[in-house]
Amino acid sequence: MELSIKVERKDNEYLASCPELDIFCYGPTPEKARLRLQKVMVFYAETASQLGYNIDAEELLTSLKDAVPNVTSFFQ
Repeated sequence: MELSIKVERKDNEYLASCPELDIFCYGPTPEKARLRLQKVMVFYAETASQLGYNIDAEELLTSLKDAVPNVTSFFQ
Protein backbone atom coordinates (compact mmCIF):
# COMPACT_ATOMS: atom_id res chain seq x y z
CA MET A 1 0.00 0.00 0.00
CA GLU A 2 1.37 3.39 -0.95
CA LEU A 3 0.39 6.35 1.21
CA SER A 4 0.50 10.00 0.24
CA ILE A 5 -0.07 13.33 1.95
CA LYS A 6 -1.66 16.27 0.18
CA VAL A 7 -1.84 19.78 1.64
CA GLU A 8 -4.07 22.56 0.36
CA ARG A 9 -5.14 25.95 1.59
CA LYS A 10 -8.75 26.31 2.80
CA ASP A 11 -9.65 29.88 3.71
CA ASN A 12 -7.33 30.85 6.61
CA GLU A 13 -6.21 27.28 7.36
CA TYR A 14 -4.48 24.39 5.65
CA LEU A 15 -6.01 20.97 5.07
CA ALA A 16 -3.71 17.95 5.02
CA SER A 17 -5.16 14.69 3.76
CA CYS A 18 -4.20 11.08 3.18
CA PRO A 19 -6.59 9.97 0.42
CA GLU A 20 -5.72 6.29 0.80
CA LEU A 21 -6.89 6.27 4.45
CA ASP A 22 -9.58 8.95 4.07
CA ILE A 23 -8.02 10.98 6.92
CA PHE A 24 -7.97 14.80 7.12
CA CYS A 25 -6.46 17.34 9.55
CA TYR A 26 -6.44 21.13 9.68
CA GLY A 27 -3.67 23.44 10.83
CA PRO A 28 -2.74 27.13 10.79
CA THR A 29 0.31 26.37 8.61
CA PRO A 30 1.06 23.65 6.05
CA GLU A 31 3.67 22.16 8.38
CA LYS A 32 1.30 22.03 11.37
CA ALA A 33 -1.47 20.44 9.28
CA ARG A 34 0.98 17.85 7.93
CA LEU A 35 2.36 17.06 11.40
CA ARG A 36 -1.14 16.61 12.82
CA LEU A 37 -2.05 14.32 9.94
CA GLN A 38 1.10 12.25 10.40
CA LYS A 39 0.25 11.71 14.07
CA VAL A 40 -3.29 10.64 13.19
CA MET A 41 -1.97 8.29 10.49
CA VAL A 42 0.31 6.60 13.02
CA PHE A 43 -2.56 6.32 15.51
CA TYR A 44 -4.78 4.85 12.79
CA ALA A 45 -2.16 2.29 11.81
CA GLU A 46 -1.58 1.24 15.41
CA THR A 47 -5.25 0.95 16.37
CA ALA A 48 -7.19 0.00 13.21
CA SER A 49 -7.08 -3.73 13.85
CA GLN A 50 -8.21 -3.17 17.45
CA LEU A 51 -11.24 -1.33 16.08
CA GLY A 52 -12.18 -4.26 13.88
CA TYR A 53 -10.73 -3.09 10.56
CA ASN A 54 -9.32 -5.94 8.52
CA ILE A 55 -5.89 -4.50 7.75
CA ASP A 56 -2.31 -5.67 7.92
CA ALA A 57 -1.07 -3.21 10.56
CA GLU A 58 2.57 -4.12 10.00
CA GLU A 59 2.28 -3.44 6.25
CA LEU A 60 0.46 -0.17 6.93
CA LEU A 61 3.12 1.00 9.39
CA THR A 62 5.85 0.09 6.90
CA SER A 63 4.03 2.04 4.18
CA LEU A 64 3.69 4.99 6.53
CA LYS A 65 7.42 4.97 7.29
CA ASP A 66 8.15 4.91 3.55
CA ALA A 67 5.65 7.68 2.77
CA VAL A 68 6.56 9.93 5.68
CA PRO A 69 10.20 9.38 6.67
CA ASN A 70 10.27 12.21 9.21
CA VAL A 71 7.77 10.48 11.49
CA THR A 72 10.17 7.69 12.42
CA SER A 73 10.34 9.08 15.97
CA PHE A 74 6.72 7.95 16.41
CA PHE A 75 7.81 4.35 15.85
CA GLN A 76 10.43 4.15 18.58
